[in-house]
Amino acid sequence: MQNSRRSLTRRMLAISACAVALPLATAGLAGAAPAGTHGISDTTVKVVATGLKNPRDVTALADGTLLVAESGEGLPGCPVGQVCLGKTGAVYKIRGPWQGRVVTGLPSLGPGVAPGAAVQAVGPASVLPDPNGGYLVLSMGGFDSNGRAALGPDAATLGTLSRTRDGSVVADYVDHETRLNPDGRQPYSNPWKVLRTGGGYLVTDAGANTVLRTAGGTTTTQFVLPTIENDRDGVPTGIARTADGTTYVSGLGVYAGQSRIYKVGPNGPEEWLSGLTNVVDLAAAPNGDLIALTYTPGYLEDPPQPSKVLRINTTTKEVTEIPTGDRLIMGTGLDVNREGQIFIVNNARGTSGELLRLTY
Repeated sequence: MQNSRRSLTRRMLAISACAVALPLATAGLAGAAPAGTHGISDTTVKVVATGLKNPRDVTALADGTLLVAESGEGLPGCPVGQVCLGKTGAVYKIRGPWQGRVVTGLPSLGPGVAPGAAVQAVGPASVLPDPNGGYLVLSMGGFDSNGRAALGPDAATLGTLSRTRDGSVVADYVDHETRLNPDGRQPYSNPWKVLRTGGGYLVTDAGANTVLRTAGGTTTTQFVLPTIENDRDGVPTGIARTADGTTYVSGLGVYAGQSRIYKVGPNGPEEWLSGLTNVVDLAAAPNGDLIALTYTPGYLEDPPQPSKVLRINTTTKEVTEIPTGDRLIMGTGLDVNREGQIFIVNNARGTSGELLRLTY
């Protein structure tokens, strides 16, 4: 359905108002592993960076470097009521005591807002180091090829995986969705997360409801995420690979309790865990656990409710909430370093975003 296909963009960015807000469903589904805080009591949350502009995701590198994808703030001065394309997307880097933007001028699409209001933007969603130098940036979309073309040539890397060193496009997911439309619904692409795997990349396209593989200059559809209740799209979000080589993909769902995690097998995704809510990202911990980030515990509340971090035992499927003292709000991305510390993009709406470090 169109509403669920666009739910991630609506939920994270609210560039368009949601057409309907229905009563919340129950918080869990039958057979789901209950979340608790058993065994986790001593946690600390530390601010690593502030003043981030619509941050979307963080990547923790083996040498301790952290990379944050910032969607920017659209076009400064954009008239209220209009949506404008600017060049305010960026890559923010933290290495030891130094931090700052190492790439600027990336496309950023956002609405004009009244003075003092938080501007929300579509732009860089995830970032990886490029083996050839510079960075690989996955940018959000929210349209088909015609919609992107209407924004002009400066929007060419929206909805793609591109190189910052020369601006070249590694993979065009908007084009893939427009031409092939794997799930047969209205063409609509909104890439969200990227995972390096072997000689290629796996990407979740939350708008197209697909997981895509890019390797050797070619993009293929790995699978379409199964539909959920009432024929609604699953909306793939997070993707992670644990130390044993197993790949997991989260589905955002639509209402409370409809988010799922899928285990990717030789025949495609198999539902592995249900009963969660609004899972927007996954990361693999050094001990083999999955760490999941929820955007909000309910559906489109205003103001948004606190985000949650969940530890999931991949052997028993036990779900344990890692307490954060309700410090998280509108979290959209996380990663885990070699020491097991969790880094979370927080307050990801507007230009006052944060990067937090959670230790437990």
